[in-house]
Amino acid sequence: MVRLILVRHGQTDANLHRLIQGQGDGPLNAIGREQVEILARQLQGVHIDHIIASPLQRAYDTACAIARYHALDVVCSNALVEWNCGVLDGLPADEFKEQVRGSGLPLSQFRPVGGETLTEVRQRADTFMNEVLAHYDQQTVLICSHGDFLRTFVSLMRGITIGEASSIHFDNASYSVANYADGRWEITALNQPATIQALDGLSPRMN
Repeated sequence: MVRLILVRHGQTDANLHRLIQGQGDGPLNAIGREQVEILARQLQGVHIDHIIASPLQRAYDTACAIARYHALDVVCSNALVEWNCGVLDGLPADEFKEQVRGSGLPLSQFRPVGGETLTEVRQRADTFMNEVLAHYDQQTVLICSHGDFLRTFVSLMRGITIGEASSIHFDNASYSVANYADGRWEITALNQPATIQALDGLSPRMN
């Protein structure tokens, strides 16, 4: 079995103001730093073998906050970076919806100027998933990434389309848990918030 703990980074100013944030490298804000510290303390009693993060600052800093409680290094993977939304980066989120509608294309095929399609994001998510399954058997891997990337990742696990996955939401500093065994994924927790309460889908000191 492979167990994945999927973490979305803490809040940034772009998140706070509902701006599109793709590969722009905005840092965590004060609320985000507090969120990731709460999540890190929440996960400190959970066995984690490896931590892999997007190299974008908001995800890397979130991963490092968690890693401090586990004496682990954070390994960065460019496969985990957020959707490249090109010229839309930094614009209000509603602008993205308007451009998709205006293009007449399905969400999966919409390509902003200078960016990539969500189909391309899903392709790198698929490649990364296969690498994890090949190299981390019988281990727990925490992956720290971004909302759109995580949606494509979960769409692969569930065998649904990018359009169907668009309704899945990941809060800042949330965690989700997925186990792979006998050729299939089972998602045992989805979009769990950073709190001091018990952890859904996880048991302390898993081996």
